[in-house]
Amino acid sequence: MAIVKSRKSKEQILLNNQSRLLTVRVKDIILDINHPQAEKYGGNDAIGTIFYSDLTYSNANPKDELTATPLFSHVKYYPLINEIVLILSTNDKDIYGIKKSSTYYLPQINMWGHPHHNALPTTKDLELKSTTDDYKKAGAGLVRKAEDGSTDITLGQYFKEQLNIKPLLPYEGDMILEGRFGNSIRFGSTNISDEISNPNGWSDFGNTGDPITIIRNGQSSNLDKKGWLPTTENINKDASSIYLTSNQRIQDFKQASPYKDSWDAEYIEPKTIEQALLNPNTTLTNANSNELNNPLPPTNEDLETNESLSQNNLKVPLPEKTNLDIIADNPGEENEVEKETENQGIKYTDDIQLPSSYKNPGDGENEGGGIGIYDDTTK
Repeated sequence: MAIVKSRKSKEQILLNNQSRLLTVRVKDIILDINHPQAEKYGGNDAIGTIFYSDLTYSNANPKDELTATPLFSHVKYYPLINEIVLILSTNDKDIYGIKKSSTYYLPQINMWGHPHHNALPTTKDLELKSTTDDYKKAGAGLVRKAEDGSTDITLGQYFKEQLNIKPLLPYEGDMILEGRFGNSIRFGSTNISDEISNPNGWSDFGNTGDPITIIRNGQSSNLDKKGWLPTTENINKDASSIYLTSNQRIQDFKQASPYKDSWDAEYIEPKTIEQALLNPNTTLTNANSNELNNPLPPTNEDLETNESLSQNNLKVPLPEKTNLDIIADNPGEENEVEKETENQGIKYTDDIQLPSSYKNPGDGENEGGGIGIYDDTTK
């Protein structure tokens, strides 16, 4: 039990040793149900559990070492093997039982100021010359400058150190989340000031403080191999990214391809006013044809499609039918034109009645010439 005396009073404060933060080394971690110790420590609930030892090298088997679980449940940022974490003991879900407390750990300690990993070599690792030179220089200058391609430190079953991964350069007010592989999210803003020695690509326009969110999935492959030097996002060279801007103008932005064929989408050329007036009933099917400037007349399939869309309350205009279309579709039905001319024709069998005052010019009266009365029975 430690005794602490307050500077502002004579009161003595008693601290329980179990509440102190202890520095330990991660020796192993359960990341899935296939881990040999997963079932023993709770199955799927054991994911994130670490096996730890003190900072000196330990030959003990991980299953015989002490364990700790993550303190935070909403953030899953599990440490690598040989990273250093802080542990503490506090109440757990079995608060009314016999055990009453469990050991938890905080995220890894920032040993090297780098998002890729912060593992600390053991005394055995330091016996290797390549590792010794690397970390001794880092310990003296607080900057780790590994350039030989490997530091021979065990970081996991398959995790491989990448010496070219760079941290992001921060600006005043930024909140940055960085993964271990060059992926990141920056909650930043426009930064315009003569005091900025490293300008960025989104601050040549707008006002200082205009918000911007940059999601980057992989840093540029054209960067140098000096992983200890920070960098900024580059929209043209990063693997992929999403920029959520407000009033910014992204400098030198270049689209992946200027050709519409690279969009992998069908491009429908917009109509001019003349085309829209001359071809008002162009259907969606016709628009998909290669002859966009000369639309084809609607087919039966187009009419059926439009009729189906119309039944589903979709407003798709159907082409208007002419009188000839109506007659062709219903040859036995009497149409309006036939009704209007029904009593206006002269049938061949009708007898023509001439008025009594009519004089035949061919009867010889008044010495007139002419022809005789027409008789269709004479030959």
